[in-house]
Amino acid sequence: MLSSNGIGVMAVAAVSGSVVLIVLQMHRRMVLEFMKKLESELGEKTYQPKKKVRFAADVIEPSSNNKEYRNRRSAKFSANYNKLAATV
Repeated sequence: MLSSNGIGVMAVAAVSGSVVLIVLQMHRRMVLEFMKKLESELGEKTYQPKKKVRFAADVIEPSSNNKEYRNRRSAKFSANYNKLAATV
């Protein structure tokens, strides 16, 4: 009898916790929708177009197999590394 009461209390706690979480999610959504409607009515929100990405002219796009790209990068790295090693 004692274990069935414990199971009942656990079930009630689980159900009430689930209800609380669902109500909180619904409240959040309702507040967000209300704020969106309010902003649109007041006209405070303005449309800003997305900025376009522009790459530098010297950006190298790797070839399909990437061997050429890796060879260039490793050659530059080794040249810079040799310069730094010579100064030390």
